[in-house]
Amino acid sequence: MMKMIDNHCHFEQLTTQEQQQALRDYTVVAVASDYQSSLQLLGLLSQYDDLHICLGIHPEKITHYAEFTLVAQLIEKHRHQLVGIGEIGLPYFSLSKMAADKQPEVFQQGLHLFEQFIQLAAKFDLTVNLHCVGESTWQAIACLDRYQIKRALFHWFAGDAQLVQAIYQRGWHISVSPDVMGNKRYQQQVQAMPISMLCLESDGPWPYQGKRGMPDMMRASAHQLTSLLNTTANDIIKISQINGQKLWHID
Repeated sequence: MMKMIDNHCHFEQLTTQEQQQALRDYTVVAVASDYQSSLQLLGLLSQYDDLHICLGIHPEKITHYAEFTLVAQLIEKHRHQLVGIGEIGLPYFSLSKMAADKQPEVFQQGLHLFEQFIQLAAKFDLTVNLHCVGESTWQAIACLDRYQIKRALFHWFAGDAQLVQAIYQRGWHISVSPDVMGNKRYQQQVQAMPISMLCLESDGPWPYQGKRGMPDMMRASAHQLTSLLNTTANDIIKISQINGQKLWHID
């Protein structure tokens, strides 16, 4: 029986013991945050059979935008070993921490970086693993459309119904994080999502309710979703598996 897929995890941030434990029971799609984590994931790839990796620069890591050329070179060199490009997207939380007059310029820098990564995804036919928050998601969608991106995962997405519908209509996917176990607002947003588009993720080791996020939390997420989506945990896991296999070309 195939292992359950964790569609979004910062695997290099786990301890060696956590990594080994996770991959005993799960298949993990790991995302990079910058050049250093991209190198770390490439190193880990040779150690584990059920690890699949995406390389990229996290959009909230503004001081790492200058690493694009280095990360792009890694993507081109190792493209046949990758399942996607990520974690990429548009800055949101980091903008609120800076002066208002700086925000437009930094957002444009983030948008330019995002488009460069999307060009690579189109060139090498790689899935994109995305961080998109709020109304700027429309600009991300426009960029994906411009380069005719066929496979995209919007991780831990909590946008409004119109955005969800736009993602759904294009055949893209949304992954649900363990935050669904305790966040009432997030539960309401997930409840409005078509079940056929959903995937499960840990976003580990991001903490939930005081505990480090780990792939095994996906099972609790699936059980939480049963009441929200009026189905069974097994059906949710099955749908996530089908979507994950399609997104990452995992057999």
